[in-house]
Amino acid sequence: MEHTTPDMAHSFLRRAWRGLLTPVGRRIPMRNGRGAPHGVALLTVMVALALMSAVVTDLGTNELVRYRLASNDRDALKAQALAESSLNIARLLLAMQSAVQPLITQLAGLGLPLPALTFWELVPLDSELLKGLISGDIQQTVGIDVSASLEDRKTRRTEKLEERRASFDTNKEGAGAGPFEAPEGGFGAFDGQFTATIADEERKAASLRGWARATTAQQRFPYAQRLFTVLQPERYDFLFDERDSQGNRTDRYELIAALYDWIDDNQESTDARADKDNWGRITQGSEDGLYSSNYKVEPKNAYFDSPGELRLVRGMSDAHLRAFGDSISIYGEGKVNLLSAPDASVEALIFACSMPGDPLPNNPQWMQETLITWREFKTLGPLAGGGPINGDGFVQMLDMRGLEVNPTCKDMVTTESRNFTVQAVGTVGEVSRTITAVMRVYGATEETYYFAVR
Repeated sequence: MEHTTPDMAHSFLRRAWRGLLTPVGRRIPMRNGRGAPHGVALLTVMVALALMSAVVTDLGTNELVRYRLASNDRDALKAQALAESSLNIARLLLAMQSAVQPLITQLAGLGLPLPALTFWELVPLDSELLKGLISGDIQQTVGIDVSASLEDRKTRRTEKLEERRASFDTNKEGAGAGPFEAPEGGFGAFDGQFTATIADEERKAASLRGWARATTAQQRFPYAQRLFTVLQPERYDFLFDERDSQGNRTDRYELIAALYDWIDDNQESTDARADKDNWGRITQGSEDGLYSSNYKVEPKNAYFDSPGELRLVRGMSDAHLRAFGDSISIYGEGKVNLLSAPDASVEALIFACSMPGDPLPNNPQWMQETLITWREFKTLGPLAGGGPINGDGFVQMLDMRGLEVNPTCKDMVTTESRNFTVQAVGTVGEVSRTITAVMRVYGATEETYYFAVR
């Protein structure tokens, strides 16, 4: 057996070290006489570069994500501020409507061609349009020279800034380096844009507010009748033929009774098919008996807090809300605003104003012609063959169409709205924030029913 001597070990290590230090491209002599390419150093460098590239790419991706998140958070804050500004402008506009709306109604009654009959629909709340008005671009587009006014505004702004700088006390605690200075461009010198839309709840065909406070059948029945008119069209039949998740089927009458049972102040079930002289009477059985344990809810016996709560009522599904949710208000005061009511609401009013058994409202052709007549009635005004846009005018138009009008018809209509849904949207970059607020505004009085930010 051959033994390894120290000289042999030393020679082997020397050859190995020489091979490792051989420059790239040289060939290491092998015992068999053939050469083999050298690639250890190149492989080491390539592996190191690959690892470094992976680390750098990962770090870069993480930092890019953090940067985008930070940018989105910044833009979201700006967008929400713009949405709140838009909401505040809408609130200011609504606070003015009680003073301005009578004038607009009077002008509309004279037959003047107005693009809308309500104050909040005449004034578009859009930041781009407001920027154009304040900067003078829109005025100059229509040929109005406002250059002198703009120059005077700039001069007055400069004078006020000088006064603030002169009176600013830098020694005051929390004073900062100097007085606040608004952006040079004034209103509109901000990133992004905002819009706001105002919809009055009184334009909807059926309102549930006040229903539970009605004490007589004659007071309760008009609510149920207008609600039935919303649910009545044949295109909704499939909604009442299907069973819910608990296997129960709820027809139109039962759904209306279930809505009333949800907000009334007793535990007894309402007779779904009572006539107009007895509507709201109780029947045998408890309200809770219609809700099995699988529903996991019971009638609230209190008013709705939000539109989504309608979904909890037996027989009301998401499909029902999509179909006629826009025609049902839980905030309106029980009357329909003739100035802003769409055709669907006017149609429901006509049914509610007709005497029981009158066949005319059930005639589709008569109904369509009546809706056209009412639109012309509002547009033309008394001087051009129309009539006043109020309860008297509405009854007059129905009389002209040959309908026998219910004496309570005038009590169902109004020409002013006090409950509004405002949707304010602020957008900065790729981020948007939407504020939805439902409020009751009349003059200087304001009460918020619902507020949500998303």
